[in-house]
Amino acid sequence: MGRTLTNNFSLEYAIEDSIGVLPGSPEWKLLEPNAISAFASAITTVPRSPISKYRQRRKGSVTDLDSSVEFDADLTLAHFRDFIEGFCFANFVGPAIQVPTDVDANSYTVPTGVALVENDLVYARGFTNTENNGLKEVAIGATTTDVPVEETLVVEASVPATQNVSLEVTGFRFASGDLEVDVDGNLTTTIKDFTDLDLTAGQSIWVGGAETVNQFATADDKGYARIITIAANKLTIDKTGQAFSIDAGAAKLIDLYFGQYIKNVGVDDSEYLERSFTFEGAYQNLAAPGPGDAYEYAKGNFCNTVGFELPLADKATMSLAFVGTDTEPPTETRETNAGSPLNPVQTGAFNTSADIVRLRIQDVDETGLTTDFKSITLNINNNVSPEKVLGQLGAKYMNAGNFEIDIEAQLLFTDPDVITAVRENRRVTMDFSIRNDDGAFLVDIPSMTLGGGDREFPVNESILINTTAQAYGDTQFGNSLSVSMFPYVPNF
Repeated sequence: MGRTLTNNFSLEYAIEDSIGVLPGSPEWKLLEPNAISAFASAITTVPRSPISKYRQRRKGSVTDLDSSVEFDADLTLAHFRDFIEGFCFANFVGPAIQVPTDVDANSYTVPTGVALVENDLVYARGFTNTENNGLKEVAIGATTTDVPVEETLVVEASVPATQNVSLEVTGFRFASGDLEVDVDGNLTTTIKDFTDLDLTAGQSIWVGGAETVNQFATADDKGYARIITIAANKLTIDKTGQAFSIDAGAAKLIDLYFGQYIKNVGVDDSEYLERSFTFEGAYQNLAAPGPGDAYEYAKGNFCNTVGFELPLADKATMSLAFVGTDTEPPTETRETNAGSPLNPVQTGAFNTSADIVRLRIQDVDETGLTTDFKSITLNINNNVSPEKVLGQLGAKYMNAGNFEIDIEAQLLFTDPDVITAVRENRRVTMDFSIRNDDGAFLVDIPSMTLGGGDREFPVNESILINTTAQAYGDTQFGNSLSVSMFPYVPNF
């Protein structure tokens, strides 16, 4: 009889073609859980209890099955990107992520895609040679299968698929003096057409590069901003860190950073997505009679709830829960490709002391209510429920309910208007961003109301407010939550 250890257990996942059905050649990705609280089918049996002189039960029947997968993990960009589409029930929009197959001295070979243009900015990661990773500027002459860059690269021929390399569009470097800030604090150009940048209204961008030549001369004209409207030569923006001031961008090659974008959408939207997953749990030394490994597959999993926790002076973590159709008994037969999963690349854990770029609740006129948080938890709930039918053990279908965003926060009592906002049920807005060497993401909640408001009075400390928030559909953008991904933002 084998004995299998928790520390030797591994968890990976693949995206299904349809609920409970894997594609013919699935791509598996390895996960890095901290704790696994559910990975099984809960079986319901109903015994027979006849009236009898024997005064005892008779063997009953298996009548129901509930399958779930739940685990906690560090908040990393790999874990975040793995499942955010499933939790938002939507596709990412924006520049496609390319997977290079070869690198020569000055370019990346990629599968057929959209030809990039000179001065596009891309970010490469996962390559063996460090010279091939990082921020690159696209040179003239790009094609649908070749991305030349201004930087010198090191040859890597026939990059294996399991190496998990990527090349992502991360922005654009404008010609000298072309990008300006107008009198209203919006971004304008004379030459570059903003509609060519694959941007979306509601998406957040980052203005300014790491080098002085790639920044506006006006010190406040940098950092995050949200796009309100997009015209050929004008981006109307809001949610800047501070008010942008007029700047002609003279002699400056200004960088503008962005990436993919996602928001929750209605079921009739072209980007609506119902995604399901198969999870594999691999047990060492469990095969009978042994020795050998056994594998357990949880199928038909929909993203139900996720909680993002940002505690004080600690790692940021996430707790994920999935509802599925079945978790089959362990088997020695492994699913196709499961033995060669992709290893995650963006695995740096975010910390809540140095990696938070922005965290604030503000009024709709951009008057900040508070930026001093002690802790915050953001919960997404899709209210998924299994649909069961006669003649089948467990669920046959999955039903997704309303998309709900709830927040719990503890913050310093720095502004009495927070209490007024709670009492008036006032519409406020919130955004937060977190970054490390792997990149960044910004979560925007365009409309929400505050609740709670009870105070704590710790001795020798600041007075605290405990508050909650509920997001609701924004009238301008039509969503409760959006996420802007950034393969790279400068650290300043």
